[in-house]
Formats: sequence, structure tokens, C-alpha cells
Amino acid sequence: MKERKNWKDLFPTPIYTLASFDIKLPRSEQEKTYYVLKSKNWVNVVPVTKSGEILLIKQYRHGIGEDSLEIPGGIVDEEGPDSELTSVIRELREETGYATDPNKIKLLSKFSGNPAMFTNWSYSYVAYDVEPMFDVEFDEGEDIEIVIKSPKEVKQLLLDGTIHHPHMAAALGIYFLQGS
Repeated sequence: MKERKNWKDLFPTPIYTLASFDIKLPRSEQEKTYYVLKSKNWVNVVPVTKSGEILLIKQYRHGIGEDSLEIPGGIVDEEGPDSELTSVIRELREETGYATDPNKIKLLSKFSGNPAMFTNWSYSYVAYDVEPMFDVEFDEGEDIEIVIKSPKEVKQLLLDGTIHHPHMAAALGIYFLQGS
């Protein structure tokens, strides 16, 4: 691993911090300054009901100025060895009101948000036998609609670009590739 020196936090925001560091170039003795976005890790979850349907959420996304069809997910706010799993359980409950036995939640994969610019990881899980158990607890800026689809319908939504968030598409793709 190359040594990244002289880290500087340049512009912090509630979600990201624009930071810089210096690194030696691979084919010279020179150093160059690179810029990245530091962020906490992210999680998402493919929630599967007892009947095998997949729970999706539709929510407005400020970046594109449109609704986006996704799976539940968010920022890892918890700390410790099980922080990603704890965050998945929280996000599923808060955004949908659904839950399951924690033993029925499995890690699908770990992805880099964008290795060229982000410092964090995105952890994707699958939760089996989810059912409504709680009231939703939307964040102040959230207005989420729950959408339940068959696996065949979800595959079509991926193929036609309706599900376009890359982290969500990757999680669903891994889920389907594993034969689920």
C-alpha cells in the first residue's frame, strides 16, 4: 500500500469531508496532492418476505431531483465489531417498519462507493423472512413509499434501469447471482 501523507480536512459537511493528501507518483520521485471524500461506511439490505417477495422503497433523491426505487440503506452511525449489521437492522426498521430475526440477516458483499474518490465501504446484506413489526421512523427529510415486488419483477426493474442506484443494483445483482 502506498503511503498517503499530509492528510488535510479541507471542507467538512454532515455527510462528507473533502480532504487531501500527498502521495509519491508511481514512476517518479515526485509527490502529488490528491483529493478524496471521506465518509462513514454505508449499508443496504435486500429484504425478502416469507413469501419470497422483495421489499423496495421509493424516495426522493436530491442529486437527481427525482424519486428513486431502492432497497433500504443508510450511513453506519454505530461503532464496534457488528456496526454494519446493527446499522442494517436499524435502517430496515426505520425506513420500512419491517424486521426479522438477526440470524436471518447475511452479508452479501462489500463494495467501494467509488475507489477513485471515496474512502469508505458499502456493505450489502440480505434479510430473510422480514415482516412488518414496527412503525416507521423516517428522518426529517425522508418520505418513503414501500413497494413490494416479486423477484422476477425486481430483475426486470434492474434490466430496464428503473432501479439505477449502483449500490442497490450491485446488492440485488449479487443476491440474484447467488441463486436467490
